[in-house]
Amino acid sequence: MASKWLAAFRETEDAPLSVSQSCADSADSADSTLPPPQTRPNGTNGTIGTPEKKPEQPGDAEYPAANADDLDERAALVECGANVPRLWAEGFAALCSMSQPVGFTSERWRRIIDATGTFMDRWAAKTAGCGWSDLDVFGVDADRPDARFDAMGLVLLLDRCEVIGIDEDGADLVTETGTRQRYRRRPLPANTVSLWALGRDD
Repeated sequence: MASKWLAAFRETEDAPLSVSQSCADSADSADSTLPPPQTRPNGTNGTIGTPEKKPEQPGDAEYPAANADDLDERAALVECGANVPRLWAEGFAALCSMSQPVGFTSERWRRIIDATGTFMDRWAAKTAGCGWSDLDVFGVDADRPDARFDAMGLVLLLDRCEVIGIDEDGADLVTETGTRQRYRRRPLPANTVSLWALGRDD
């Protein structure tokens, strides 16, 4: 299921807000009900503001495409609505417009983006308050982001798990089958980058 930010981002397409207005209205926007599936354009290749439905392309997410102004507006919406660091908000806005990186299926990538949106809303503010860095949360290996588990930050595990607790040392997770796991913060390899850095050459 798509996170609430999908609906919020689509609202900013139809009626762009100033940064100050988006901060004031972010909670209402983010809590909006998702539009019916038949009215939601698939993919990220459709023209902004065009209601016609576009066929889904490999690698597309359900989040609408964005230019630089759109990304800034979305980042402001997330920063204020979820009370998260600006860098994380900008990163999440960028992720929502990226095609899946090499090694990720479109299905897995969509699950990661949706799970990251849920994490941003429910846990990111507390995570930042516990001193987690952007790499602790969003880290991946620059060359093998899908396979180097030693370089993976927390959100890379959330396509099949849900966060149920956060502290300075790690996160408590529960899998789809109900199994509880512990993700522990640890030093990451030198080649670790933020997940959104993989999309800079798109």
